[in-house]
Order: sequence, then structure tokens, then C-alpha cells
Amino acid sequence: MLLFADVDISDRDLSFNDRYIPELLAKRLSQIEAIGDCYYGLPASYRGNLEGKDIFRINNADDSSFWKSIFQKCGSDHIVKIYIDAPFLDPTIIAAMIDVHVKYLAEYTYSENLPAGFSCEIYSKELIASLPETEEKTLSLTDIIRSNINQFDVELFYHEPDIRDKRLSFRNSTPRDRRIMETIYAHLGRVPAYSEISAVIASSPELLYVGPSYLEIELTGRCDLDCIFCYRKTLSSIHGDMEVDLYRKVLTEMKQFELPYSVCFGGSGEPLMHKNFYAIMELSQKEECIETIVIETNGLYADDNLKSYLNATHDNRVKLIFNINGFDEETYRSIHRYEGFTKVFNNILALREVLSDGPQLHLQIMKINETEKFLDKYYDFWDTYGIPIILQKQNTYLGKIADRRYSDLSPLERTPCWHLQRDLYILSDGRVGFCKQDIDGTYSKGSIENESLMDIWSRSKRYFLNDYQSNFATSPDCQSCDEWYTFNL
Repeated sequence: MLLFADVDISDRDLSFNDRYIPELLAKRLSQIEAIGDCYYGLPASYRGNLEGKDIFRINNADDSSFWKSIFQKCGSDHIVKIYIDAPFLDPTIIAAMIDVHVKYLAEYTYSENLPAGFSCEIYSKELIASLPETEEKTLSLTDIIRSNINQFDVELFYHEPDIRDKRLSFRNSTPRDRRIMETIYAHLGRVPAYSEISAVIASSPELLYVGPSYLEIELTGRCDLDCIFCYRKTLSSIHGDMEVDLYRKVLTEMKQFELPYSVCFGGSGEPLMHKNFYAIMELSQKEECIETIVIETNGLYADDNLKSYLNATHDNRVKLIFNINGFDEETYRSIHRYEGFTKVFNNILALREVLSDGPQLHLQIMKINETEKFLDKYYDFWDTYGIPIILQKQNTYLGKIADRRYSDLSPLERTPCWHLQRDLYILSDGRVGFCKQDIDGTYSKGSIENESLMDIWSRSKRYFLNDYQSNFATSPDCQSCDEWYTFNL
């Protein structure tokens, strides 16, 4: 058995309900006859209670050399890899996976439907001996196997219930996961078996409602474009610039939740047109709780000023999404009704040089009738520049704008709305919309100018619970909405 940490971890991450998780795991897993000695795969930065144990340090990744050294030391034919920060781990699941692995003489066994913290991976000595050579020396063993999946005897383990639709993980080192597990534990007074999780959530969905994880902020309602799919002309009034102090209050209020979250500068306008955009960026980048800062831009103002700023701050939390629905002047003008392709194109190429450390730059095109006719050429053109493309579903905002979709992507079976569970949509004047469909604040849940976000969030729980039980709101008309399944960060 290898108790494994894939991130920098401390003993605080390994404590749940005043119990030390490695000790809990060792006790539970000792019930499984097939499991023998316990080893630890820990990052080089770890310093804590596990010092002096059988530790293998992870300097870069759990690559092939890492695993070869473990097999050489332990002398075992098989190793079970288990996340060390998994306080809910169910030994019956691990035992069942081991049985499948042994019965079918597998070299590698894993599960895709079990959430992290409930499953394991099992490797055989024969697999390690047969690994192909790779130029990428820091590629993890899992990545090597799955990129060469047909070369190995692999067993894919499936176990009911399948709760992938909940997008849950049960890792104590992730604050949001830990908070949800704490609420479940407090609710039951014990650690549940995996077989109970689905029923517990179905009967008490409020256990998932722990705090916002995604904020869409409308910095401004101003924009130079006149896109054919834009809803700005349907707004009842002009949306101005958000005051810096108001945004500062948002950040202060979010600290009360003590959870990580992402911020997206979107809404009805172009965020880079905000008079104090860079001051707002600086405030955002000082917040440790912010995991991702998304800038949705039409690209006209993503110029040398932005390039210089990003180059100076060098923050890989910043993600740029260019809404560009064309690959030349003609196609661009037909959608955006503006002569701006060359300017935006040059800005994209300039920023590509700065945002080269990972997937920080994306292009986004709307999946509508008008773009369908040149979609293949669009992909061919932008593919030469190696920039990832997001194919965006059109949102009609409950029928406020014309439906231009040429295909319906909606799932056949409706599930609870992601946005009511995780998101906050904040307009430029501080009103918190019912959801991202409430573009004019008609059904506002409150305003951060005169009350706290915590109060607004707590008061909004009833909307989430009603939606979870298919008791849909009528103002706005949630029943007719088809954005419930879309998922942000």
C-alpha cells in the first residue's frame, strides 16, 4: 500500500475531525487481508508526523523511476495507491478493486466513476517492467499508462452508485471538499459508507451548499461592438462602471466563507474598458483565496498595456478568453458588426507570447447558425497558432434574444442547477442577480451596497433547495431555462 500525496501537503491537511487520516486509513485498510506493508509517497516539502516512516519523496511527479524504486524496495507483485488525505475511504471498495485486479490478472486497475477519495489505483510489477520509454521524464505513471492504454492489461472498475453528476471529490487537502465532508459528518455523526453517499445528498442537498465558488462580475456595461447575439440592447437601463470600493467590498465579503473561489470579469460589457481595470486586477491578485481570474474580452483593448501588465505580474491564475467569432475581416464583421479583426488578431498573437506557461489563453466562438457555415475554416485557421478553442453554447437569456442555435445540447434528464449551487452574478451597481440569467437585476437577491454577501448567500439557499427538488422558481422562469447543466470553474 502506498499512501500518496499529489500536492504539497501538511499535517493540517491530514487531520479530519481531530483524527489523523493516515492512522485512520491504516486501521481501515488492515481489514483487507491482501494488503501488507504501508509506504508513503510525499512531496519533498513535507515536514510532519510521518517523518521516519517508509517515505518515498516525490520531487517532480510519480514517474516511472519513482515507481521502479518502490517496487524494488518493497518486493511486492502489486501496489495499491491511495490518496493519503481521504478520510471517507471505504475499505470495501478497495477490497473489491483488489479482487477484480487479481481475478483478471490485470497490470493496472482503476475507476472512472468513483470520486477521488473513495477509489484507488493498482499497479503490477509486470507493468513497471514493460513501460515504454518516454522523453517526458516527469510524466506521471498514470499519464503514461492512459496514453498507451492498449499496451497493457487494464481493468476499469465500475461501482454503484454513480455520482459523477455531482462533481464531488472527497480529498481533505482541498478546502471545499473538506467543508462538504465536515457537513456530511456533522449531519450523520459518523463517516458514511460509499453506498450511503447518494441517498444522504438526495435527502439533505443543503450539505452541498457550502459557499460560492464562482463569481461573475460585471465591471462595466460599455462595449464598442454590436454582436448579433448580444443582449445589451434588451437591458432596461445603461449599466455603468463598478466602483473600485464596491469591488473591494466584494473581496472583503468573500473572505467570510474561508473557501477558494474563481472570479470572471464578464457581464454585459467589455471589462478592459473599465476606467480602473488594472486597479481591480491588482486587488484581485492580492487575494490568496482566488484560484482563477478569468477575463472575458472582445480583444479590442487587450493591447500593449495588458501585455505589459501580465508580463510584469506573471500570475498563472489569470486566464484570458477572447470572444472572437471569425478568422478574417469578413467573417468577423458578419458576427460582431465592427471592423476590428486585424487589431484583435494582432493582440492575440502578442499576448500568446506572454501567456505561454500553460492554458492561460483561449479563443471562444459561439455555436450558432451564422458561425456554423465557416466553423471548419475557423478551426483550421486558429489551429496553426496553437491556441485552444472553446465552442460556446448560445444563451438566449430566457428568450430575451433570438435563438440562433442549430442544435440542442441539453441533456435528456434534468439535474439540479449548477449556478444556484455554486455561483454569484454581481452587476456593476452591486446588485446580486438571481442567477446569470438575471442580466438586468430584475429578480435581484439583494445588494452588496447595503448587506453582506454571506447574508445574501444564506438567504438564497431556499432557491437552491427548491430547484434540487424540481420545485422551479417562476420569477425568473427556471423551468424554461437550459443553462442549468452548464458548468464554469
